Amino acid sequence: MPIRLKLSLWYSGVSLLIMTLFCSYLYLFFTHREISQIDDHLAQRADEVHQAIRVIDAYPFPMQSLVLPNIDVFSSAEVFLQIVDPHGRVLSRSESLGQYTLPISKKAIAQMNKKETYFETKEVKKALLRVHYVPLLSGNRLIGILQVAESLYSFQRSLTTLRWLLVFGALSITTISALVGWFLSRKALQPIHRIIETTASIEQNGTLEQRIPYSGPNDEIGELSKQINQMMEKIERMYKELEESYESGRRFVADASHELRTPLTSIRGNMDYLRKLYLEKGIFSLEATDDIIEELERLSRMVHHLLALARADAGYKVQMDSLEVKELAEEWISYGKKTASEWVPFYHDPVESLAGLKINGNADFLKQVFVILLENAFKYTETGSVSFGFQIEPETLHFRIIDTGIGISEQDLPYVFERFYRSTNARGYQGTGLGLSIAKWIIDKHDGSIVITSTPGQGTTIQVTLPRA
Repeated sequence: MPIRLKLSLWYSGVSLLIMTLFCSYLYLFFTHREISQIDDHLAQRADEVHQAIRVIDAYPFPMQSLVLPNIDVFSSAEVFLQIVDPHGRVLSRSESLGQYTLPISKKAIAQMNKKETYFETKEVKKALLRVHYVPLLSGNRLIGILQVAESLYSFQRSLTTLRWLLVFGALSITTISALVGWFLSRKALQPIHRIIETTASIEQNGTLEQRIPYSGPNDEIGELSKQINQMMEKIERMYKELEESYESGRRFVADASHELRTPLTSIRGNMDYLRKLYLEKGIFSLEATDDIIEELERLSRMVHHLLALARADAGYKVQMDSLEVKELAEEWISYGKKTASEWVPFYHDPVESLAGLKINGNADFLKQVFVILLENAFKYTETGSVSFGFQIEPETLHFRIIDTGIGISEQDLPYVFERFYRSTNARGYQGTGLGLSIAKWIIDKHDGSIVITSTPGQGTTIQVTLPRA
């Protein structure tokens, strides 16, 4: 069953229940009020008649002590009067009764014996009468009963009319409520229909950038639309990241295959040359052997870098320890001194100011970062110098490696951290284009940052920022 129909049925059902309760209360209230008014009228007429009756105690029999007035004076077409003795025998009655007499029940006689007034509804010849009983007393003795009755014909007609009006009104209002509920539920559910249409369109066309249009109040439906839109944004972002990851993986495999093919081809060529040279001349070429060793070292570095990047892609978790910054810096500086030459000297800041400072990290991975950065600095600096410095701040430590090498062009800077990417002026030097990608991954794992600024022909500055422990 559609939710719109359910809401309409619930709305009309609740309306019908409320209208039934209200109409029942109105009907009972009207009935009680009208009966009360009839009883008041009968009591007033009975009081008038009672005041006109005289009691004379000179007669020996109680019934003869009543001097009755002409009760027709107090009657009307719908008001009937009758006086009976304690045994129910009629003493006097109004002409409006015709040949009929007013009945008296045993319960009424019992109430009269208690000297109490009494009301009851009686049926006389298929007509309902409201009867009021008043005891007539002589001293403390019951000597007669006054009955004042009124026809309930008009009252019954009014009740019948009221019943039909209430039933018709309740049904009409329930019908109107159902129609209004149908209309309002359609209006209320319209945003949900838009959600259904939009999600169906997304599913059919695969347009993840499509969003649910909503301009209403910030209610439950508005919140639902907002949450679905946010979910779609997240799915779209994840899908794009997945596509980028797939494209990156495909490019990575292609680039790795290309880069591995070069040293393997060189090694195979040198091995064929050595074999041919040995078979033809029986001699051995040290130059070809050195070339093979160089290519094997290059291949080993490349495999090492690829293994590091594979770990990064697999979500490798770096083991962190509390490290003394001074000890780390001394090790990095030691590597810089070993790599330096008389054409490219190495300068560094004194490490004494780092004493007592600590960072949370992995010593081996951090050493790999600064080995990569120092190696690049010396490799791309043919003349000039390489310097290592640092700056201490309350929450971070900044390490800078500055060279005076060939530099990096402005258009190449945004891509230097991509795998296998090599800037235009660096393609004449040996390398795989993986070092900076590995360094960036390691620094990210340490919640730090790495920033490169460079001017072609003047040099490059690399700043590594790490949080203090």
